[in-house]
Amino acid sequence: MNWKFIILSVFLFTFYSSVHAQYFLDVKKSEYLEGDKERKSVYKKILQAIELGHKGEGMVNQAIPLLKEAYQLNPKNAELNYNLGVCYLISGPRNEALPYLKSAQKLNADISEDIHFLLGMAHQYRNDFDDAIVQFKINIELIRQNNYKDKKELIELSEKRIGECKNGKRLLNSKPDAEIELMKDVNSVYDEFNPVWAEKEFYFSSRRGGEKDSRSLEDHNFYEKIFGKDASGDINGISVNKSGKSNFALMSFSDYTPIIYFGGEGNGDVYFAKSLKDKWGKGKALKFINESNSRESSVCLCSNGNEIYFVSDRKGGFGSCDIYYCLKDESGKWSNPVNIGGDINTEFDEGDVFVTKDGRGLYFSSKGHNSIGGYDIFKCERKESGEWGLPRNLGYPINSTDNDITYFEDETGRFYFASERSGGVGGFDIYREKEIIEKIEEPDILVKQARIQKVPNELENEKMLVPVVAKTVVVPDIPTKQQSGVIEEIKMKEELVQEDFVYRVQIAACKREMGPTDLFERYKGGDVIEHLYVEGWHKYTIGGFPTFKEAAKYRDTCGVQDAFVVIFKGGYRLGIAKKTGGVK
Repeated sequence: MNWKFIILSVFLFTFYSSVHAQYFLDVKKSEYLEGDKERKSVYKKILQAIELGHKGEGMVNQAIPLLKEAYQLNPKNAELNYNLGVCYLISGPRNEALPYLKSAQKLNADISEDIHFLLGMAHQYRNDFDDAIVQFKINIELIRQNNYKDKKELIELSEKRIGECKNGKRLLNSKPDAEIELMKDVNSVYDEFNPVWAEKEFYFSSRRGGEKDSRSLEDHNFYEKIFGKDASGDINGISVNKSGKSNFALMSFSDYTPIIYFGGEGNGDVYFAKSLKDKWGKGKALKFINESNSRESSVCLCSNGNEIYFVSDRKGGFGSCDIYYCLKDESGKWSNPVNIGGDINTEFDEGDVFVTKDGRGLYFSSKGHNSIGGYDIFKCERKESGEWGLPRNLGYPINSTDNDITYFEDETGRFYFASERSGGVGGFDIYREKEIIEKIEEPDILVKQARIQKVPNELENEKMLVPVVAKTVVVPDIPTKQQSGVIEEIKMKEELVQEDFVYRVQIAACKREMGPTDLFERYKGGDVIEHLYVEGWHKYTIGGFPTFKEAAKYRDTCGVQDAFVVIFKGGYRLGIAKKTGGVK
């Protein structure tokens, strides 16, 4: 199969998401045209779902119920399971993709050339970091050995994700500084992000919309709009003057004057907002920031009024999107934009910059540094010299293996951010620091603290909101003579996670255990034969070669006609990497 894999990097001002989308696999028509009329009508829904998936990310969630209906009738179709797994990886909840992708590979081991990459992603979104690393390594090896030329970009992506998984393993056990909670009253099945407080009004961005609302040509989601939640809890959309087919976002405030973003596909600029008949409109442009051929986003004006930070995809940066800043001199003139530097900006994308009220902390989102998946939120502290220190990953529970963006602190220091993790209402959801309720001296009376404080020590080990899966190896009750094979399999899986691959030559695989006589008839060489019992099969391999080339050379000279090279001795079926060699 030669299915094109498309990576779309969507940068929409205050939020960023990495969307992995690809053409869905065709489902065999014959499996749905035999039988009753219901099966035939379901096949039409499969075709409809595939068409929706090809339109763009924003339509994939509508494809899932159509595919699920077909799944109820026939759960044993490999392509259908594959398509469902891909849908969940794109639109979420991403932690639901794994069982479908595993079923797809079990039903057809050669379902697609990128199945191991997708399985790695699915494991990573469940915090199954060891299993994810194994799958990404398998993906790299198969691409190299089989020379999948149109999959070369997946090697670099797999290596990046292996690094993320290793970061996740280190950060998973770190003690959280705070607890978080979902803001259920503002979130919807659509994307919500970019929380901003001004006076007593809470603002946020959302990509919710109605049937008649316009959708972005980039990803087919609704265009971004601003919503406000007042003191009474009512949520209202902010009316915009002549917004058209474009995104409208709130960036920051300058003396209670909103700094807003306008932009559609391609470029976008920032402006001071002005009131036009109870509507917000474009006022004075921030010309010292805006550049005609780039998109300026995530603006934060510091409370001292003399520093402004922003994100731009202009040329000359370290990556596609970098953080820049401007300083105001004594005459009130702003400096030209300055790149914040390579200690903060990376070859990957940075965004969502925020500076605390006291000017001592700088927060931003990044796919670089020691991210554990997608965008993570990082913090830099200002040195006495005025320079920013090195970034620190905020870790769990703020960061997850999914995209975590748009950090903001209110006047009290309580933080808010948006995350695409599973367990929310849908898409990006807004989370906030959880209020800590403590008892006072009078019994049975609870009061809320006036200011949000960090979690006390006795709460540090409480359950975190981010799903955490403990890795436990269960050895089944099996005969004693088979236990050594199972233990060897577990050791081999650990070897795959920690070290490079070991290549072995497999000379036999059978349901019945082979005795010495049978093995000698098959292989008359003098090397040690290793016996492994996996999923009902007795597998016999020779050697431990550091490269595939060395293993292939031994395979062709070992005297076993149908011997082939295996990458590891686990329960994963990799297929034959290259054509089996004959006796020479």
